[in-house]
Amino acid sequence: MKKIRYATILVIGVLLFTACEKFLEKTPDATVSDKDIFGTYTSFQGFVDPNYGEVINYNTMYSTTTMDCGGETINNFITWSPAYTCWTGNYWYLSGQDDYSYNDMTSLFANAKYGYGIYYNVSGGIWTGGWRGIRRCNVALQNLKLLTEATDEERKLIEGQIYFFRAYFHHQIIDAFGGMAYIDTVFAPSDEMKLPRLTYQGTAEKIVKDYDRAIALLPVDWDQTVIGGQRPGANTGRATKGAAMAYKAKLLLYAGSPLMNKYSGNDYIYNVEYCKRAATAGWEMIQLANAGTYSLVPWSNYSDNFYKNDGTMPWTKETIWQRVSRTSGSTDNEFINRQMSFSRMGGRYGEQVNQLFVDKFEMADGTRYQVSYDGDNAKRWNLRDPRFRKNIIVDRDQHGMDSRSIIYLFAGAGTPATDKGTAQQISLPYLMKKYWPVGANGFDKLYTQLRIINPLMRLAEVYLDYAEAVTAAYGPTGMAPGANLTAVDALNKVRVRAGMPPATAAATGYANFMDLVRNERTVEFCFEGHYWYDIRRWYIAHLPENLQCVDLIFDKSWTTFNRSVFKTKVFENPKHYWLPINRNQTLLFPGMYQNPGWQ
Repeated sequence: MKKIRYATILVIGVLLFTACEKFLEKTPDATVSDKDIFGTYTSFQGFVDPNYGEVINYNTMYSTTTMDCGGETINNFITWSPAYTCWTGNYWYLSGQDDYSYNDMTSLFANAKYGYGIYYNVSGGIWTGGWRGIRRCNVALQNLKLLTEATDEERKLIEGQIYFFRAYFHHQIIDAFGGMAYIDTVFAPSDEMKLPRLTYQGTAEKIVKDYDRAIALLPVDWDQTVIGGQRPGANTGRATKGAAMAYKAKLLLYAGSPLMNKYSGNDYIYNVEYCKRAATAGWEMIQLANAGTYSLVPWSNYSDNFYKNDGTMPWTKETIWQRVSRTSGSTDNEFINRQMSFSRMGGRYGEQVNQLFVDKFEMADGTRYQVSYDGDNAKRWNLRDPRFRKNIIVDRDQHGMDSRSIIYLFAGAGTPATDKGTAQQISLPYLMKKYWPVGANGFDKLYTQLRIINPLMRLAEVYLDYAEAVTAAYGPTGMAPGANLTAVDALNKVRVRAGMPPATAAATGYANFMDLVRNERTVEFCFEGHYWYDIRRWYIAHLPENLQCVDLIFDKSWTTFNRSVFKTKVFENPKHYWLPINRNQTLLFPGMYQNPGWQ
């Protein structure tokens, strides 16, 4: 197919200030006035609603996942994909900026408009979609005075969503690209745009103000509003007070993390003052949960956070924020399915899990996994943290009712497969299970009612964000002012739910309690889009132990087990700690400088 290069959308220049939605590009003869658009609650909400479509699911992109970027998994089937090129260090390709980028319209990071023909036009992503959403919010705020046909409650609902999204989109952009100018106005094409980048913490302070505005305006539960009560459940997925509170706490924790602290003019250490603020914000959110708004789902219902196979939308008492897919067979389903399994099981690619990531799952008694257990058939894949088998498929697992759904992953299992079951030659002997229910395969075909979601914020993260912030600010047995929950207590809320023994401040087997908090977070949120962000903000992504993808090679009879380095990630310090910004944008003016290491 002949390649078509699309004109680059320039942030701060063209995108924010001239790329209005066609909705607003009115001719002199247009019959739709600003009053028609912004005058009533219903029409105004219709203008705000596209922001929900700009929300990105980290692991539901065509072939870009943060699982590969962080090293949880590797996708070796499509070596040209952005997922695979995470390992090669080609972040230009990953973020859709070079001449050979292959991303589709739901690309994860894209900050350009390149692609192969109309079907792969990059028009979304954290950067492009985020800035578009920010402009939409500013246009909405500018026209809020026109909202006259609405109740006081309806005005607050509209305004609260606007402030939430303006904060949220800025938040997503700076987590991947670093500090940016905070755009809080609508510029005309004739305006001179030379707003310099801020530090991460400088941008965060602007974002916090908008989150606070959203917290004051948004409801705890839309069904408890007059407009929401008319159709209970119909507004599930809209921005809430809880979502704004949870993301405020997360933002402050990120701002206090070593990487962000360094790129705000300090050192690669936790910023205690930001962590104190994060702990306070986290405790406020926990109090909201304690009032009955949110709760951790029982372990028996854990998978309801990620999929439902009865046609209903995955949304639980633990869910705080996620991109909502309203129907089965949605785009979210399609893209996650691509990553789950190899073709003989009904998938397409098959994300394969790194053995070094598998090692992070503790034994059931709370001790650390040892390499010496590789050859122990009783310990290697059993007697482990229950989350291990909940999230990862191993050799000889049967993932359906049909006998062909037994999955063989031993060396040579697919060349050819002579066993009764399914085998295919893949690089590593582990597949993801988190979003893949039993029977959802090409044999049993139990997927017509399957609904998959990648949760973006759930209550478990609030507890672990709080545990990390408190540990950095007050120590493992400390707590936020006025709180009755220590860092140890918060950690154990999540840990015990999974059936693991409670941890103590001694953190047996770990260098310190913070290392235990980090490992707990890694295990609990595996494959949910957190790990790449975490190892960057902790400033450990460049360390040798985070650069290797390790294979475990074993025979059919499980008699020999050998580790082998399958691939070593290219990760230059400081270059790969931030994504590169489109070159055209960095040439606009000195204040829009490129991230370190990129040219």
